[in-house]
Amino acid sequence: MTDDQTSALPAVRESVQLAMEADGPAGGQATRESLDAAVQYYALRYSAFPPATLATEVHRTRALASAMLRQPQADPDRAELRRLAGWLSALVGNTAFHLGDYPAAGIHFATAARLGTAVGEHHLICWTLGAHAMTAYTQDRHHEALGLAQEALEYADTPLRRAQIIAWGQVRATAALGPSQRSDVERLAAAAQDEMAADPHGDQSGRFGFDTAELLLHLAEAALLVGDHAQARAHARASQQHIRHGRPGWAAAVLVEARGEAARTQFGDAAALAGEVLDTIAPQSLRETARVRLRALASELDVPDPGFEARDARERIAALPELSPVSSGSEEPNGST
Repeated sequence: MTDDQTSALPAVRESVQLAMEADGPAGGQATRESLDAAVQYYALRYSAFPPATLATEVHRTRALASAMLRQPQADPDRAELRRLAGWLSALVGNTAFHLGDYPAAGIHFATAARLGTAVGEHHLICWTLGAHAMTAYTQDRHHEALGLAQEALEYADTPLRRAQIIAWGQVRATAALGPSQRSDVERLAAAAQDEMAADPHGDQSGRFGFDTAELLLHLAEAALLVGDHAQARAHARASQQHIRHGRPGWAAAVLVEARGEAARTQFGDAAALAGEVLDTIAPQSLRETARVRLRALASELDVPDPGFEARDARERIAALPELSPVSSGSEEPNGST
């Protein structure tokens, strides 16, 4: 992260604060526009910051929205503030997920869904339920993930969003139920690809969007889970072609490829791929999702005589420092205020 990026992040919050000081404690049109710009900034640049750094700033900005909601306002203004507070809660939940704080992620996602329901923002409800499904999947609560994804699909009103929810909440959770689910996984994978191809706008950038690289990543992981290691490696490599080197999505795809190599006992190749990720991404920028994949790989490399490279990779994974906690929090915005 550059010095310019470091200074730009708090400057976004400070712009909201300045507008609020001009408009008054309840905010005003300028404050709401600044808050909306902040949400867009965080969403579009989500991957540029270590998750703890971004979480701290989003918490602080959400606190400003909460303070404004405690003031008397006209109904349309309050509805817009609740909508923006909902998207900020979704971001706070996602940073908690990437920091491995799953209970907090669930609380923030519930707040976001409640606010989305209160203002009738179907995209927010859909995205939040999908993100909650991913959290459940990561915790091995696969049937819960499938239920959340099914609920999310009821709010998915574009082909791209349907592809996103199938990939996030259905294909991997189904694959995790075992190799016997392979035909269902193949059906879901085809459905996600068909929906992606059917969207007239194609890939959508940012944290609240969905793109080909992410779709291929989830298809790769699902293939790995049902034992189709060749397909997993192919999807993982294709995912890397659609994303910039060094981004979190790139790391995820490389690690899925590494696990595919380990599955066919190419332990040296698997270790080399893990080493590439560890050499490229600073520890505090390495999300918990990547660490989960690294720990799984380390377990798969724990075999008799895996080779020097594999032993070195396991030692480097074990030595990773803990992720920094969020330095400040914010209360949950009340969906009824």
